[in-house]
Amino acid sequence: MKAPLTALLILLTVSSGSFAGKIQKGVIMDVKPNSIWFDEVADLTHWQALKKTGNATELASYQDAVLGRRDAWQFIYQLTVKILSYTPANHQVSVEMRTEGRYVGTKWVLDDSAIVQ
Repeated sequence: MKAPLTALLILLTVSSGSFAGKIQKGVIMDVKPNSIWFDEVADLTHWQALKKTGNATELASYQDAVLGRRDAWQFIYQLTVKILSYTPANHQVSVEMRTEGRYVGTKWVLDDSAIVQ
């Protein structure tokens, strides 16, 4: 009797932990430091395509261009956001800044790898 109860307890513990950190609409989460935050989905999509090619020089050049035009931002601290939408197939997350400061309430699009899980 003790073994099945222990197994059930272990199963419940493991399965409840698997829900922690999932990206879902309405959830408050953190974004990793030094992540690139985009204003427009098209800019994020282009950045993701460049990142996928593995051409570090071209990716760095594009990042410098969008950051220079202020079409994207790079924050050095871990910041808190509310998930507005998530498209797993495209690895894209729409968020609202929740960290207090001048950007609180602003909306951004991020690569899902930027979300702390």
